Amino acid sequence: MMRSMFSGVSSLRVHQTRMDVIANNIANVNTVGFKSQRATFADAFYQRIQGASGPDATTGRAGVNPQQIGLGLNLASIDNIMTQGATQRTDRSTDVTLTGPGFLIVQDSGGQFFTRAGNIGRDFQNNLHINGMQLMGWSTHVVDGRHVVDRSALVPLSLGGDKQSMPAEPTSILNMVGNLNITQLTDWDPDTGRGHVTRSMAIYDSLGNRYLLDVRFTYHRDFSEAAASPHGYWTFEILTELVDINTGEIVTTTPPPVPAAGNNYRHVIPAFLGNDRENPSFLGMCLFGDADLTPPIGAVGSGTIADFALNMVTSGTIAFNSRGEVIGKGVADVDSDGVIIPVEFDPTNTDVIRGNVFDHIRVVPVAGVAPSATFGDTNVISSYSPTAPHPSLMSIGNMTFNMSELFQRGGNTTMRVLTMDGGAPGDLVDLSIGGDGTIMGRYSNGRTRVLGQIPLALFQNPEGLERVGANLWVPTANSGAFDGVGLIGSMQGGALEMSNVDLANEFTEMITTQRGFQAASRTITVSDEMLQELVNLRR
Repeated sequence: MMRSMFSGVSSLRVHQTRMDVIANNIANVNTVGFKSQRATFADAFYQRIQGASGPDATTGRAGVNPQQIGLGLNLASIDNIMTQGATQRTDRSTDVTLTGPGFLIVQDSGGQFFTRAGNIGRDFQNNLHINGMQLMGWSTHVVDGRHVVDRSALVPLSLGGDKQSMPAEPTSILNMVGNLNITQLTDWDPDTGRGHVTRSMAIYDSLGNRYLLDVRFTYHRDFSEAAASPHGYWTFEILTELVDINTGEIVTTTPPPVPAAGNNYRHVIPAFLGNDRENPSFLGMCLFGDADLTPPIGAVGSGTIADFALNMVTSGTIAFNSRGEVIGKGVADVDSDGVIIPVEFDPTNTDVIRGNVFDHIRVVPVAGVAPSATFGDTNVISSYSPTAPHPSLMSIGNMTFNMSELFQRGGNTTMRVLTMDGGAPGDLVDLSIGGDGTIMGRYSNGRTRVLGQIPLALFQNPEGLERVGANLWVPTANSGAFDGVGLIGSMQGGALEMSNVDLANEFTEMITTQRGFQAASRTITVSDEMLQELVNLRR
């Protein structure tokens, strides 16, 4: 039999394999995250007819090259082409496209697998999955009241449980920002050199109810009252009402009664639930500093809510330097006419000469507040009492109060109070996936929260991975191992990675493969005809 016939057969076989690879590529031209393949050939072994010889000066003969007859070809490799596929925009919040190297990590009872397909879905228990395989990632845990990603271990990602809703959060941090312009004041009195600006401040209780408080800033032109402030000074006060705290009724009698330890009348702060100005609730609020474990008080009482309200301080002073920057703030006293006595400041630093620097507010619900609601950081155990600690008598909340971002300059008055935290309860209504795989949930109360993060598995040689179908890959001895934890990668939400199959290239490869197959078949045909001629010699 002729060697050429068997060479032709080997060529037919390998070209058929190449055609199988091309057909599979074309079939998966619309498969999400699909990576194309290519088949490469290598010539097979050779039969040596004559070896090579070098030139010989004694015989005068030249060198002769070796003589070999090839015996066909073999399949050299089927390579995975891991180039980036084009991005298809889907606007589906759980779709992701990987914009760099790496693979999403999925698993089921059969083990752990890897995929480039980012068509993430949710089942009825809010588990995240890809084509039924659980999506693995980093979940969250609470640290100092904040939800942070725990990158120590992979777990099946889920949006169920407490991630479906956000509990109410009481306000614990208040931040006042913006400009106070002395030319834009309400009720300016040129005789006294005073005018004011009033703003509302929103706070939330532990049940998620929103209250508005009114804060009034009054500018004092008389430099002598705060000599350290070259441009006058400001006093502020959280506005109060005189209330019978037993009934919760605002006192309207004239003359008004004087609050004292022996009665139930107190100046307390109206808190307007949902901005209902007709039916205010009432709070006792007291400014104090970091060094003060209790509010600045002087009277003797029983340590009850009534006593707290009797001794609370809701007024302060804030002064600015010639550049309009805050040089200090402090708790202020009130004289017998109800006028706030300013705190004096050392112009060389921010130390207060007289008064207490305030950084916090202590809050006690007095009347009309939603049942069982508290304010501020309720983890702080109150030891308030003018005489002795009585922590069982009341629960005093604690809020951080920041005014360092206020300034006094030209331009519009933009002073406002930003509630840095706190809010009503809410339900998960939407989610988004960030460029680093962070899953952010958006809730019906307008707030957001991190729900987890999607890591990527990186391999030293991704072309060495083995396909197992359903867009899944598994490691091999030549791909490198997965570290079991994953790394932060790069991805884009609301999009999918398309197949990287190049149809123009595949059709070209198909043509050359067809021609190679035809040519190989011709060698078989001609070899057969030669054999036929050999058989015909016997005639």
